[in-house]
Amino acid sequence: MSGVQWQPRDEGSGPARFQRIASNSQFTKTQRAYRAYIDHGHGCATCAVDSTQCTTAEELWCAYQAATSS
Repeated sequence: MSGVQWQPRDEGSGPARFQRIASNSQFTKTQRAYRAYIDHGHGCATCAVDSTQCTTAEELWCAYQAATSS
C-alpha cells in the first residue's frame, strides 16, 4: 500500500510491535479531506439539524474515507 510506512511502537518491556503510519503526504491528504468535512458541518444549516440529510456532507465524508484508504 503506497503512502503507508511501518514504525516500531515501544510497548515498555519486551519486543516492540510495528504499527502502520501514514507518510507525510498521505497524512496531509487525509487531514485536508477531514478538515473540509468538519468546516462544512460548522457552516451548514442542514448539518446543524441532521448531517445524514446533507448531500455535500456525504460527498465530503466519502472523500475523507477515500483519502484514508489510499
